[in-house]
Amino acid sequence: MENNSLKINTPTVKPKKSTLIMPHERTGVQITIIAVIVVCLAFSFLPLFLTVINSLKTDIQVQTNAFAFPKLELIGEAVRSNFTNAWNAIGKYYFKTIIVALVGAVCETIVGAALAYILSFKDFYFKDFVFMFYISILLVPSIIGYPILVPLVREVLGLNDSYLGYLIAMIGGSQVMGMFLFKTFFSQQPKSLYESAALDGANDFVVLTKITIPLAFPIMLYYFVGCFSSIYNNYLWASLILNENQTLTNIMYSVVDSGSIKYGSMYAMYIIASVPLIITVAISMKYFKSGEFAAGLKL
Repeated sequence: MENNSLKINTPTVKPKKSTLIMPHERTGVQITIIAVIVVCLAFSFLPLFLTVINSLKTDIQVQTNAFAFPKLELIGEAVRSNFTNAWNAIGKYYFKTIIVALVGAVCETIVGAALAYILSFKDFYFKDFVFMFYISILLVPSIIGYPILVPLVREVLGLNDSYLGYLIAMIGGSQVMGMFLFKTFFSQQPKSLYESAALDGANDFVVLTKITIPLAFPIMLYYFVGCFSSIYNNYLWASLILNENQTLTNIMYSVVDSGSIKYGSMYAMYIIASVPLIITVAISMKYFKSGEFAAGLKL
């Protein structure tokens, strides 16, 4: 007698889709979020959009309607005229300002990193007091020190109308923020790395350049971009110290205020001046998007 195995077909039960909708998944909330983002993007990109389209128009077109699109048949002539006039107005100071901003940003980053390394890994008397004293400087607006800094740089140091005098005050005033930012990150780096380096005979310079800075490179790049933008766009301090050796922002203001440049050329001048900032941000975006920047922000 054959034993027939009894097969039982059990129906497959599909899990029911949850009817619970999270607050952020509701249609009304999604529409509101999208609307807010669109409005914010519109306000953010509208000035840039108007600057670009007006740099492609003749002076008469800009005066007629600044919000209208340029005429295709006149774009070539407008671009050639606008950008030529703009470069003739600011070209003399363009690369000077870029070099000054680069040097200042590098010095601010190096000084801030060195101070953060000392306050993070070195023990000395009154260490906590020194750190709190540095932090207290952030409570004082920088403009309050201008009545003292101006005669100090001009008369005492004799650095009036020099880029060195322009940078020395900016480096001295900006190092505190860099020190605070870097120290917060340095303190979270593995102590075992530094202990191993000390056992191998590495000095402080080797430890700083081979271990600390490479690990903190994303956050240092973030600070460098901010310093470059601050020095490159600074107007007030440059106008107090510099006379002949002007920076780009001061020259642009002088050109626009004097009325010696037309509207189309004025917008073209703004486009040219924004190129270094666009390049620095584009380079740093590689680290922002890759996740390395997020690793440097474990504050």
